[in-house]
Amino acid sequence: MELGRWKSRIKNTCSHGGIYSVNPSLVKVDFSSNVNPLGISKFVLEAIQKNAFSLSSKYPDTECRALKKSLSEYLDNDLDGEWICVGNGATELIHSFAQTFVRNKVIIPFPTFCEYESASKRAGAGILFIPLNDLTLDPDAIIEKGKKSDVIFICNPNNPTGLLCSTKLIQKIVESVDSSTKVLVDESFIELSDYNPNTHTMINKIKEFENLVILRSMTKSFGLAGLRIGYIICHPKLIKRLSNYQIPWNVNGLAQAAGIAALTDLNHLKESRVLIQKERRFMQEMIIRKMNAFIPYRSDVNYFLIYLENKNSTKVRDLILAEKGVLVRDCSTFVGMGVKYVRVAVKTHKENLVLLDALESIDN
Repeated sequence: MELGRWKSRIKNTCSHGGIYSVNPSLVKVDFSSNVNPLGISKFVLEAIQKNAFSLSSKYPDTECRALKKSLSEYLDNDLDGEWICVGNGATELIHSFAQTFVRNKVIIPFPTFCEYESASKRAGAGILFIPLNDLTLDPDAIIEKGKKSDVIFICNPNNPTGLLCSTKLIQKIVESVDSSTKVLVDESFIELSDYNPNTHTMINKIKEFENLVILRSMTKSFGLAGLRIGYIICHPKLIKRLSNYQIPWNVNGLAQAAGIAALTDLNHLKESRVLIQKERRFMQEMIIRKMNAFIPYRSDVNYFLIYLENKNSTKVRDLILAEKGVLVRDCSTFVGMGVKYVRVAVKTHKENLVLLDALESIDN
């Protein structure tokens, strides 16, 4: 992977995909946002419609007690609400977490989600970027460089690479660093991966390590991007400290109701996983078979990287957006990726055909 001048990268903002990252009127199909391809379930939609009138005029439960109870039952790890902190999306929790625990130094393997960097900068910390080794975590480098650090950020499955790291490697890091170093494992995409999240999550180790923090996103897994729900699981001592940096009523009432409804419809999540595996395989096979300028990378989740032969990622994004109304994620804003990669989401078959047509139109 092209590392370029990653050490000298200076950015004050964090770039994201989504239709508002460009002129939204141009976007017909958005492949830059990697959320559940089936969107919200009918149960969630019914819950929103049923509760819209009553909840819109009431202050929400600032403690999110009913939602925490549903999450406790869903996680099935003998964790009550004291182990859970709910936020207005995973991104809000990343920033609250940084304000709570980041002081001097953080470790960020790269390339990865940019909000770890953004939140750490806001907290005034120095950032040590550690490159992935063949797109996977290098635990020895992280352990060696992680001494006296406040926080180590690990995205698993990683964004934008789409690869799931083994829990053994992550546990090695958690066990080896100082107990005062918090290890935040962002599992925002784990429920959409090819593997059983119950056996590939670090939540099973949460009671063994007080410095372990797990982040999840209902935005990604349950298609609640517009409603914004994320949650953190960690030791109650850390939850209490984290809660001090949250504002009251940070999660609105409709979002809480939608989250509870989503957790009752796990078939929706199961159907999404089946679709993702089938369609990702189809998309990658078609790219390999029919195109020369695009090389898809292996992925374990609902998005994957495409390497560009003799093309520029920003120009590719802009060209197929202008000509076909298809938006892909330009990866040049990820630390160390240069201008040779785009990331695409896995969507429904009909939508995926539109992407393939757009890529093929500029292949040569």
